[in-house]
Amino acid sequence: MEINLRINQLIEKLGYNKSSFAAKIGVSQPIITHITNGRNNPGLEVIQKILLNCPEINPEWLILGNGEMILDNKIQKQIIINLLSDINASIIKSEHELEILKEKADLLKKIINN
Repeated sequence: MEINLRINQLIEKLGYNKSSFAAKIGVSQPIITHITNGRNNPGLEVIQKILLNCPEINPEWLILGNGEMILDNKIQKQIIINLLSDINASIIKSEHELEILKEKADLLKKIINN
């Protein structure tokens, strides 16, 4: 089965229509329509967005058609734990970068006031 048909199955299984699925994963509705109609194949960015926004989906099923569409609960939980860990690491990094920017802004204010 082609990846286009698997994405159609995925949309139906998750209870979305093309428009709501596109909004869920953060792409335009025409992109999903072109993919599901077989006009275009999904690019890596679309596949990544599907997998990031639908962590219950088996990546091997989506990409290659192997295995089950939905991962078992243990694997789903591990993927979610990994995603949370990545998000937390990004938050910590952003907070650190924000502190550096605040220090630079304070230094610039001191220069202006002198």
